[in-house]
Amino acid sequence: MVAAHGVIMRVAEDQLVARCRAGDLDAYSQVYDKYERQVFRYAYHILGHREDADDIKQETFLKAFQAINTFRSESSLQTWLLKICGNLCRDKIKSWDRRKVTYDSTLRDDELGCSDEYDGPQALAERKELTGIIMKALQGMPPAQREIIVLHEIQDLSYEEIAAVLGCSRTSIKLRLFRARRSLKERVASLMGTAD
Repeated sequence: MVAAHGVIMRVAEDQLVARCRAGDLDAYSQVYDKYERQVFRYAYHILGHREDADDIKQETFLKAFQAINTFRSESSLQTWLLKICGNLCRDKIKSWDRRKVTYDSTLRDDELGCSDEYDGPQALAERKELTGIIMKALQGMPPAQREIIVLHEIQDLSYEEIAAVLGCSRTSIKLRLFRARRSLKERVASLMGTAD
C-alpha cells in the first residue's frame, strides 16, 4: 500500500512538472503553494532573518521556474527546490562579508512548524524559552553544520534527500549530522548552564 501511494505521488509530481514545462501557470501556482512554506523555513533557519529568507524563497521559485526544463526527476521536486534554496543561502552568507548573523525571533510557532496543542501559560513559556535557546545555539554553529541540522531535524529529510540537496554521499551525511548534533547538544547545554 505504501509503495503504491509513493508511486501515485511520484506520478502526480511528474504530471505537475510536465504541466510546468508546458507553461501552465496553474501548475506553477500549485508547486509554489505546496513547497513555499518548506522553502521559507529552510532559508529562515539557515539565514536567521525573515526578510532574507523571504527574498531567498522568492528567488528559489524564480530560478526553479526558469530552470524547470533542466529538472531530471532523479530526486523529488522538494529536494530540487531545497538544493536551489541551499545554494542561494550559501551565496547570501558569503555576501555578508563575515557580518555577524543575528536571528530574529519574530516568527510564530506555527510558522516554524511547531503546532503543538496549547498546554497553558507555563508550558508555553517553557517551550518558548527552549526554542530561543536552540535558535541561539543554531545561530552560533558554522553554516554547514546549521544547514544539515535544519535539513534533517526541521525539514525532516532522509539521509538520501540531504545527500541530494548537498551533493555528497549518504555516509558523509551521517558523519556530518553526527558531528553537528554533538555540537548543537554542547551549545544548548552551555547556554542552559548544564555543560560538564
